Amino acid sequence: MKRRLLPQTPVRRTVTALAAAAVVTVGTAGCQVFSPIQTDYPYAPADGIQANLGNVAIRDLVLVVNGSGEAMVSGGVVNESNQAVTVQFTPQQQGGSTSGSGTEVQLQPFEQVDLAQRGLQLSGVTTKAGALLPVSVKSNAAGTTLLDVPVVDSAGYYSTVTPAPAPSS
Repeated sequence: MKRRLLPQTPVRRTVTALAAAAVVTVGTAGCQVFSPIQTDYPYAPADGIQANLGNVAIRDLVLVVNGSGEAMVSGGVVNESNQAVTVQFTPQQQGGSTSGSGTEVQLQPFEQVDLAQRGLQLSGVTTKAGALLPVSVKSNAAGTTLLDVPVVDSAGYYSTVTPAPAPSS
């Protein structure tokens, strides 16, 4: 016959359960010290970048490539003013000179545009997916700024980003 060292009583089980709960609580309470809550810090939860050019807000700007030398412009642009605005995108080389032809989009006052649905493209882009491409963004309302735009592959949810259809005659 086996004898237990300490008899299992209801009080002993309760004390054991409370001790285990206390150990788990103390052990997990310090997790936030080494891993702060991410929502306490402002960030853009997107693949692309953000920029503000005066009253023009650019959100989630990326270039989608498929190896053909063309890059589709994807992202959103918002005109937050009561004046019409033209925004131009031109790829640049690392030295600052133009490396291909650009594209532009016109926005009416307080208009928001999804660039992927417009089918805007930049030609002469040889940058591979995963890199950053300097792109000159010019607004007639706020001047020019140079942005390092992420280049992504035309796979996954970017597989539907395609050039605008050719105009019919």
